[in-house]
Amino acid sequence: MNILITGSKGFIGKNLKSHLILNSQYKITEFNRGDSINDLKEKIDSSNIIFHLAGENRTKNELDFDINNYQLTREISKLISNSNNSKHLIFSSS
Repeated sequence: MNILITGSKGFIGKNLKSHLILNSQYKITEFNRGDSINDLKEKIDSSNIIFHLAGENRTKNELDFDINNYQLTREISKLISNSNNSKHLIFSSS
């Protein structure tokens, strides 16, 4: 099973990843701050389950909330709906 974790370097994502890698049946792919949005489509296409944990919770720039929360989630939703394969999305936000 192919699993994509967005925000895998954050507290929840890091702990989820460390637990999931114990099962050799899971292939883990990561998407984090600084990764190209162009790579996201390929990562979503090759995933069965997406744990969307990425987001902005502390910033001095209000625009960061829009870009890293709303726009990223909207892009992930769009890519999932345009995918030819069925996907499971698990979303969590602090």
